[in-house]
Amino acid sequence: MEFTIGGRLEVRIAPADVGKRVSVRRLTGDGPGRPEFTDTVGVLTSWDADVLSITPRNGESVRIAESSLVAGKVVPSAPARRRGPAASYEELARVSARAWQPVESEPLGDWLLRAAGGFTRRANSVLPLGDPGVPLGVALGRVREWYAERGLPPYVQTATGAADAQEELCAALEGHGWRREVTAEVRIAALAPI
Repeated sequence: MEFTIGGRLEVRIAPADVGKRVSVRRLTGDGPGRPEFTDTVGVLTSWDADVLSITPRNGESVRIAESSLVAGKVVPSAPARRRGPAASYEELARVSARAWQPVESEPLGDWLLRAAGGFTRRANSVLPLGDPGVPLGVALGRVREWYAERGLPPYVQTATGAADAQEELCAALEGHGWRREVTAEVRIAALAPI
């Protein structure tokens, strides 16, 4: 089969490229007077029995017959988003908080006091995402009272190590006699490569 679309087309990928990001062009059929092609860009997740599996950014795997390939090459990883990280710490904290719903909650300014019968620390702690609306010492007194009324120890869920995390709040809490007890990690990644 010959193609006269200009340029040189080569398939420069092989089964050894599984796990890499690739761009492929394949023949999809014949159009009116010419062949029709489509392109796929994503991670080459498998190459078995003459069938390639490529997972694009949307996560939906595309199976491609090796015999339909017209061109292919390894390409650099997807560029970082220009607008910055996909989510801020505050956005991630709000999303993860929905996974550990408290039985009872009460706002304290931009803080959220949460209680769930003591089952997990995450659902039984303050989520401080902003200003409590009162001086910190007053807010911490209210936190202690609120948890004491429920027979629970007071905990504050804070974050460190990220660009927009709460190092200043952590230092202020330590200044008021609070101490770190437990550390947890929240990790994020693109779903398509998984």
